Amino acid sequence: MNLPESPAPAATVASTPRVLLLAPFLYGEGSANGGAALCWAQLKELAGVATVAFLGFHGADGAQGDERESRDLASLKSHCAEVDSVPLQIARSAVLRARLGSFAFGEPELARLCRTPAMEAALRAMLQRFRPDVVWIQFPQMAQYVELCDGIPCVMDVQDAYSLSGFRQAQRAPGPRNWLNWVAWARYEARHYPRFAAALTLSEQDAQVLHALNPATRALAMGLPLADDQALQRSHVAAVAGQVGFAGSFGHQPNLEGMAWFLRDIWPRVRERLPQARFVVAGRNPPATLTAQAGDGSGVEFSGFVPDIHAFYASNAVTVVPLVSGGGVKIKTVEAMLAGSAVVSTRIGVEGTGALDGCHAMVADEAQAFADHIVRVLSDDALRARLSEAARQHAGVAFSASSWRERVITSLSEATA
Repeated sequence: MNLPESPAPAATVASTPRVLLLAPFLYGEGSANGGAALCWAQLKELAGVATVAFLGFHGADGAQGDERESRDLASLKSHCAEVDSVPLQIARSAVLRARLGSFAFGEPELARLCRTPAMEAALRAMLQRFRPDVVWIQFPQMAQYVELCDGIPCVMDVQDAYSLSGFRQAQRAPGPRNWLNWVAWARYEARHYPRFAAALTLSEQDAQVLHALNPATRALAMGLPLADDQALQRSHVAAVAGQVGFAGSFGHQPNLEGMAWFLRDIWPRVRERLPQARFVVAGRNPPATLTAQAGDGSGVEFSGFVPDIHAFYASNAVTVVPLVSGGGVKIKTVEAMLAGSAVVSTRIGVEGTGALDGCHAMVADEAQAFADHIVRVLSDDALRARLSEAARQHAGVAFSASSWRERVITSLSEATA
């Protein structure tokens, strides 16, 4: 994984910058899905080098003020000088208008849904009130708000290059809608990202794709700050014998596609050879098409939300990442490696992590080979222990929070120079 070299430890920003962070959702301590967990890790590091204000959407699921969002707001307020949010209530009529607009004007459907008068007004007010030195915008659907930040340097925190993940989805499920969606995202990212002082990506591949779409985009691979002191100092937890696990948000299409493939083509092959093996799937609101496969004798269990994702990964003798689409670095892969779980993955699942096949993870893209790897790791304690330790050591270095923080200091200094 090729990341910008970390500056010398003495590198500092001339004065503490004021950073306004603009996000499409709330997040905080204990966020369940990978994207939210990563954003929280980033915010904690940012708050150590800058005065941070936060503005984001709430209530995307119609549950304003629910317990989870209340916890997120409390977390954000503990690290930010100012926190504000506006509702994003997506009615069926709004989705239909966005979809029609996407076809008619070539704009991504999600981006149209996230462009609201309430957010525009809140952003203008926050810019006037907080007077940031830098606006840090997270996720592609929010990039359009750079238009309201005239005269203020902006940093684009890409998280997931939708032009790449959209292309992979269209390749896997060809059809007019998916290809039009990919074209819309490619044009959108190529149009907006050159307006940013930098477009920060999770992987070198994402940076290269964005630069290829428009050479005027200053795309930099920054990595992930997931290996902080807390993660590195956690005590080792013994895995449950025979337990295979997966965690993910089921609102994310690559997770749905990967799980469907795994349950249909891979897990039956594992159970045929290891009848006592169990497959535990963590994550809120799995669809009925998946949960229907957890019947008697399947060895499949859907556990729902897990409050401690590190403990979940550590309890798995094997964590699987059977993803066949998507871009960026798969946060679940890094979290599993840091927890000391042996990982079996597709190439897309370990993309951007620097993990080597047979050293830090077992990698296969074909169903039979994937199942063979799971059976082998479950049956060989020495192999599992070697993979676990090598993965943990590698992730602790490759995804160091302190190194990420130093790269961010440099990016902020350059943006405000």
